Amino acid sequence: MKLDIAISNPETKQRLDIDLPAKYGVIEDALLRLNCDETISASGRILDGYERGIVAFYFEKCNVFELNYLASTIENFDYDESSQFIGGYFIMDQKEPMDVHKAINLAMNIQSNNLVVSQPAMDEYDLAKFYLENDLIPEIAGINDEVYDWIVDHTDLQSLGEEICQKENGTFISSDYVTKEELENLYEGDMRMPENENYIFQLEVGLQTEPKNDKRYTIQLPTSNAEFRQMMKDFAVTDVAGLRCYQFASIVPQLQNMDFGMEDIETLNELAASIYCFKELNELNTYKAMVDATQSVNLETAHNLCEYVDEFTLQPKDRSYADYGRSRFQNVLPDELLECLDTEDYGRKIAEKNGVSMTSYGVLVPRDGVPLMEKLTQPKVVQSQGVKMEQSM
Repeated sequence: MKLDIAISNPETKQRLDIDLPAKYGVIEDALLRLNCDETISASGRILDGYERGIVAFYFEKCNVFELNYLASTIENFDYDESSQFIGGYFIMDQKEPMDVHKAINLAMNIQSNNLVVSQPAMDEYDLAKFYLENDLIPEIAGINDEVYDWIVDHTDLQSLGEEICQKENGTFISSDYVTKEELENLYEGDMRMPENENYIFQLEVGLQTEPKNDKRYTIQLPTSNAEFRQMMKDFAVTDVAGLRCYQFASIVPQLQNMDFGMEDIETLNELAASIYCFKELNELNTYKAMVDATQSVNLETAHNLCEYVDEFTLQPKDRSYADYGRSRFQNVLPDELLECLDTEDYGRKIAEKNGVSMTSYGVLVPRDGVPLMEKLTQPKVVQSQGVKMEQSM
């Protein structure tokens, strides 16, 4: 099961689509784009993976990490567990609106085999037949075949099934009938946080022409020359051209699909070292905004951007031209007068004049007034902050 949702800032109503469970860096980046803390509103669907039931939900002012914990808890539910969760959710939601705490507790009860019972039944008619055939109605349990046939012939099985369903507070999920039993209080808010990635890039490396199921080597950048040498030794190659990257992950979402080859590993490592420095100096968000402001990013562009980070200021509170225009008059004009001005048109004009770029992270302001794209057309000689790899690589 997975959560396919849109999260929003409860104050600004900004929205962002995201799939959960997700890594820490993905969630952190989403909160940065929304300009909010861990408190979000979320609407979306819980997909069971078997193309059967879908739970639609809306949680107001919930914790995004708790929502991620819910997603990680139900992620590996099998067919029966998915039926139980969807059925239990529907039953509970009919009584009072569900929230993240209740949903997590529901999932944890299912993990402990402590929540619901599933019976094979498509509808109320099937349910009544199943209960009769399996002696599940105490008043007529143990009857012989002749009496059973008479009851079946003279009973409105549809009505009987509806009565059973109402009495047991049950519901139908695809081909399963689900009833909710008493829940234990298993969730006290002690959620498991996703791990904070300690890398900038992570690569899963294998041979260029590897046999099926051959070994893979996971390497995290930035790294040392020694680890590169060890990786090549393990693969018994003398040239990185004999290797291939099969999986790539980045804490900078815009670089996730960046094209590069193993022959670029030195430059990639230098880029990782530079971004790591930005992270340590609290400049990572500025770099992300710079990447976001470019039309398309390849390894060379991503590398060149590092040289200009200290020449820009990110204003995360300004998420539109209207915000930027209004900020120019902050503490100068009263709010009542600001509301009467066309701050969006003014903000757009002054942004163009000042070389400002509008990004998902806020406005990016060049300190010298030169727009980012103009700087990139006249790149400086890059003096990398990264670790230069030895010629032997």
